Amino acid sequence: MTRADALPWVALILFGAGWGIMQPLTKIAVSGGFEPFGIMVWQGVASLVLGGLLSARYGPPRGRWQWLFCAQVAVLGTLIPHFASFTAIAHLPAGLMAIIMALIPIFALLMGGVIGLEPVTARRALGIGCGLAAIAVIAATHGDMGTDLGTGPLWAVGVAVVAPLCYATNSTLTSARGLYGMHPLQALAGSALLFLPVATGGAVITGQLKGLGADLPSLAVAGSVVGHTLIYAGFLWLIARSGAVFASQTAYLVTGFGVLWSMVLLGERYALAIWLALALMLAGLSLVRPRATGDTGTN
Repeated sequence: MTRADALPWVALILFGAGWGIMQPLTKIAVSGGFEPFGIMVWQGVASLVLGGLLSARYGPPRGRWQWLFCAQVAVLGTLIPHFASFTAIAHLPAGLMAIIMALIPIFALLMGGVIGLEPVTARRALGIGCGLAAIAVIAATHGDMGTDLGTGPLWAVGVAVVAPLCYATNSTLTSARGLYGMHPLQALAGSALLFLPVATGGAVITGQLKGLGADLPSLAVAGSVVGHTLIYAGFLWLIARSGAVFASQTAYLVTGFGVLWSMVLLGERYALAIWLALALMLAGLSLVRPRATGDTGTN
């Protein structure tokens, strides 16, 4: 294998490991006193600065429809899902959050099937069933927080599911309507311009605005918001370089690395039911992902 051939595989692993570490970093941040709106302020700053620099040659969004798309991304891609996940992770194991976030492609397939964007074949229907079964297993073990971590309170599991549901809705709307001529990084910077004032206002009103220092929770916030923006930019490159099907395999790595990072960094250990949920979710991901070629929709 040449260096050029190996590069996409190296990038795939790096992006999966990088996104996988976001859940334990967020857990460290919220355990150290950071709250949802406060974290979103710093996410907005990172997205605006880094996204703006990376997309400088494209300029800002133009026209009503581009700004409406940015508003969609701001609400469904940041404000609601971030608030839900940052709230839930204060009460759930970080590794469990990584498993729940794997619902994104499963929810997206369900929505795409409803509006006719995606064929829901028998294979994919089985994948959807595996994903929903994983959530059923998680819900059935709620409150089991012994030495081996279960799931925590059931309401937190429900709040956590809101995040992948929003991301999947945003993805489905984007697939159906497109980006209205924008580069994805241009849309990222435009959405940051919209959600940053909302997040800042929410942080000020609720007393959640908090500066960054040299302590571990602050470093976790800084690492997660900067890392997310840079990895997202790299992920866009990977899609352009190797295609969406190849890049979609990141979902397996994000989930697996999320669980592993949580065990290494936070010392989390899980009940047998959580490992069953992980196996079901990975099986579901394997079944719902698109084929590289020749998917006729007949199986």
